[in-house]
Parts: sequence; structure tokens; C-alpha cells
Amino acid sequence: MESDAIVVGAGPGGSATAAHLARRGLHVTLLEKATFPRDKICGDGLTPRAVKQLIRLGVDVSEGAGWKHTRALRIHGGRIAPFEMPWPQLADFPDFGMVCRRSVLDQRLAEHAAAQGVRLVTGANVSAPVIDERTDRIIGVRTGDGRVFSAPVVVACDGVSSRLATRMGIHRREDRPMGVAVRAYFRSPLSDDDCLSSWLELWDGRPHESALLPGYGWAFPEGDGTVNVGLGMLDSS
Repeated sequence: MESDAIVVGAGPGGSATAAHLARRGLHVTLLEKATFPRDKICGDGLTPRAVKQLIRLGVDVSEGAGWKHTRALRIHGGRIAPFEMPWPQLADFPDFGMVCRRSVLDQRLAEHAAAQGVRLVTGANVSAPVIDERTDRIIGVRTGDGRVFSAPVVVACDGVSSRLATRMGIHRREDRPMGVAVRAYFRSPLSDDDCLSSWLELWDGRPHESALLPGYGWAFPEGDGTVNVGLGMLDSS
């Protein structure tokens, strides 16, 4: 199968890239190893900067379209009482953030890309690049089931442990920290909160009277009766 461009990985970055290319008249193939809906560990929070990118893609980000809006970030830590930082009102950005489960967000963006003319292929687990022996350049990819997709441009959007990038000799920079996180969903009346909440201090006992733990915590309201609760940290060792 030939295209003008191949995008490997239908996460937000891959689907956005594919959609922008298709809107400019290119024939784009978007390959995703899983089938939708599929989940990713994430806080599900979108800042106004991210919302702006959805608007640029032509996505309807209204609450009527099913998006949970937020007005501020609530900070816990540094003093006893939490305080709120409203999303700024700037000419270049919307004045609201959003919360959306990754299982929903990724499918919405992939389907939006397909609506722009992108050929979305799910269940396509890219296993190796196809290399032109004359130029030593990538000219396509091969999937685990033997299919070959060809294009003069291939974009690797298959995540932090990108198999395609590794096969092309591109490895993670060891001088950059690795982010790790865990999260779960809990039913809570805080689901209808209009703020993202973040804990910048984590203690193993009473605050300011016990050991300060590394990392941070969050609780993001989903608007569906649940809250995304997680812990994250950067490993720079």
C-alpha cells in the first residue's frame, strides 16, 4: 500500500500529525497496533494549550460535544490552604482546560483524522522499517503479519519505547529524565469539580512532620461520576 506519508501510532500526536497532513492534500496512512477503544496511563487533563491544538484540528471542544471543561488548577502544597490558579485569559489561547479519558480522546482524534481523509488501519503492529538499499533511507514499514506500507515520509509516533525508532538506531537519551506514573479511577462527588487538583508535596505521614516523598499527585474530575487519581515522578538517576 502506497501513501504520501505514513504515521505510526494513533495516539494524540500521531492522529494530529496525520490530520494536519491530510488537510493539506496528502494521502496519509495512520497505523495503530491496537483497536479502539484502548487505554493509556494518563491524567486525562488537557491544558488550554492542548485545547488550542484541538481547535486547530477542527475539533468541536464545546461541552455540548461531550468535553468536560475546567477553569483552573488547584494547588495543594507549600502552605496549609490550597489555592487556585485560573487558566489565564489570553488572546492566543482559550480560557478553559478540559478532562477526557485517554480511551475516549485517542479514539475521537483517530476518527477525526479518518474524517479528514486519513486511511486509518488498526491492528497494524509495525515490526520493522523498510530500507532502500541504494539510499539507506526508510521508504516504508512492515507489520508483524507481513503487510508492507510504503511512503517517502514515515513519522514515528509510537510512544516512548518506539520500536520503529529503535530499529532505525534512534535510542532514548539517557541524560533526560524518564517520567513514570500510576493511576486509577474512583467514584467521587468531586467528579463535577471545575478544577484540576495537583498535590506538589507527598508525605509518608502527617504533613511537615514526616518524610517528604518524591513525586506529585493529582485528582482530575471526569464529569461522569469518577475522578482520575494518580501519582507521578521523574526518574533522573
